[in-house]
Amino acid sequence: MPEFIPEIARRFLESDFFVSLPFWGAFAVVVVCYRLVPRSTVLKEWLLLVCSVCMLLTLPLLDLRMLAVLLGICMFTYGCARLLASEGRLPNPGARRAVAAVGVVVNVLVLAFFKYSFVQHAILRNVSTAATDVIFLIGISYTSFRAIHFVLEAYKNEIKTSGLLTFLNYMLFFPAFISGPIHRYNHYCANSAETRNAPFRSDLAAGLERIVHGLFKKTVLAAIVYPYTLHNLGEPVEAMALWQVMLGLYAVALYFYFDFSGYTDLAIGSARIMGFVLPENFDYPLLKRNIQQLWANWHMSLTTWLTDYIYWPVVRRMRKGGFLRKHPVLLSNVAILVAFLICGVWHGETLNFAIWGLYQGLGIACVNTYQQWKRKVRNPAARRYFASTWSYGLGVIATFNFFALGQAFIVLSYADLRALFGWPR
Repeated sequence: MPEFIPEIARRFLESDFFVSLPFWGAFAVVVVCYRLVPRSTVLKEWLLLVCSVCMLLTLPLLDLRMLAVLLGICMFTYGCARLLASEGRLPNPGARRAVAAVGVVVNVLVLAFFKYSFVQHAILRNVSTAATDVIFLIGISYTSFRAIHFVLEAYKNEIKTSGLLTFLNYMLFFPAFISGPIHRYNHYCANSAETRNAPFRSDLAAGLERIVHGLFKKTVLAAIVYPYTLHNLGEPVEAMALWQVMLGLYAVALYFYFDFSGYTDLAIGSARIMGFVLPENFDYPLLKRNIQQLWANWHMSLTTWLTDYIYWPVVRRMRKGGFLRKHPVLLSNVAILVAFLICGVWHGETLNFAIWGLYQGLGIACVNTYQQWKRKVRNPAARRYFASTWSYGLGVIATFNFFALGQAFIVLSYADLRALFGWPR
């Protein structure tokens, strides 16, 4: 917490986002200041930036030095995008590709440095042998993805407006800063308070409704299932019966859903009261009939980001080869595995997360292959079954079990996984 903030204000502000009275008190002040200010675009932009910075500085481990790092990342990204978006500045296609590549690579390296301790230790070991503590930058996972999106869309000439203040507010918008949703720049501009010109009363009603839903999920439903998660059952994994392990994994899956979707509701509701419409992130994913549909409706802003910036580029690149071009399903499956391997590595640095990503990707690839086969089936009885309630119900059960089992790769250590699955040492 910066020293220039008075002690009383520091105690009032220093709190968890969305789950404490101090946060909501500070948020009410921000809303009053922002929504009641005269409709001057520049003034509102500056006020929003100041409010976002003040709210972010209340987060643990985010001090003025880390804020300076964030602003440096933003300024670098904006500079690359301005070069790409300015007509005549980079007429050479090769130069444009080089600037876009530098913008993306630098943001990936920044993400790797702050997210993966082994990368940080490898770099800092060459600078100082005493550097052993991990430098943590909260929000870097989502900030990097927004920055990469901005550079790539500028490269494709898809950025509609590119004012520095608007870009900084897009990057540092506090409701979505910690855990998303990963909103897109053009969507942010098109759904801002000024652009929508929506009355405060309607935004307040819609926002409060989402906040109530989010608080109920996080503080009630997540709290109910948390004692039954795998690590809270009071026994080592190797001593548990199979039904106990599955019960613990079911609880983990439900806890992740209630906690994360609850957070998303709170972020969307808070942003709506501010006058901004954030994209939806969950649409009853645990009630979908296959793992492909589940991921299309779970953390949707991440899934669409991976689809746009990993899956399709990989497909277009590999489509140039003769063999994969003639086997589109195999081509799609390889791209799915690449995208979900990156998804797993993005979630965490241990090998478990990479395995989890491949596990999810393999599930989707199997569904992809199955769907191709199913489209060729012409038997009337089989077609009736595919469209039946039984097919849907069994699909939901199988999908939930597959997804829940996958949580073992996240919540268990390698030793626990070895004991659970009988893997070799």
